[in-house]
Amino acid sequence: MLILALSLVGAALLLALLCPRLLTLGNWQLLHPRVALTAWFGSFAAGVALAIAGLSLSVAAAVSSTVAEPRADGVLITAAGWIALGVLGAAIAVIVTFAESLQPLRPDPRSPFEAIAYAREERIGFTLVRFRSEVPEAYAVPGRRPEIFVSSAMERLLTKPQLQAVLAHEFAHLRHLHGLALRIAQLNALCLPGTRAGVSLERVTRLQIELAADDAAARQVGAAHLANALVVLAEETQDVAMRLRAQRLARKRWPAASRRRLPQGLRLASRLN
Repeated sequence: MLILALSLVGAALLLALLCPRLLTLGNWQLLHPRVALTAWFGSFAAGVALAIAGLSLSVAAAVSSTVAEPRADGVLITAAGWIALGVLGAAIAVIVTFAESLQPLRPDPRSPFEAIAYAREERIGFTLVRFRSEVPEAYAVPGRRPEIFVSSAMERLLTKPQLQAVLAHEFAHLRHLHGLALRIAQLNALCLPGTRAGVSLERVTRLQIELAADDAAARQVGAAHLANALVVLAEETQDVAMRLRAQRLARKRWPAASRRRLPQGLRLASRLN
């Protein structure tokens, strides 16, 4: 049983070391971000399952060991069980200690923006919060009642179709639980401090959730509207990443306009401006 437990833990470590390298080869992740996210978190879940199974078997072996076993084997099994419990306890302690300090998907809007929000509109699936700001920005805040925040500068800067595309992008973050994906990546980085696996998963997750939200919005509203919005925002904020995202959208093929299906909550939100 101990050999099987060590094999499972070894397989988990192998996944943690090799998957970041294999899944970052080439540029396929940029064209298929949803597939990349699925592969990343599929390997992550498999690694966690293997590690938990290995640690559980180590503890079970220690508990079920008998005095009839050779002394050396009994000591080894008992030590492995205690080590497994120690590793599990350390991981839980790290998660509990640092979970509240994890960097959010977007800046916390609760304190500054709630005070200057001038409109709150209940939509299907989210609450649209409009606030006064000279910075063009929009972001999604997950929770029991998800919210999408849109600044007055953003409304002035973009046309209605462009603003609709931005809202669709933010709604995709909520609908596909991108905030949860980022939290998992951050917790993984905490449990693997200073390792390539931990840093890679968090960095790639941040990029892929933005690209996946771009693709979802492009299918719902139209790639041209979202690309134009990104170009306008890139010129206003000097954000090179937005310009690159717009170029990526222009290079891909998208469904015809007749096949677009915009969520009802976003159709209602089109009465902005």
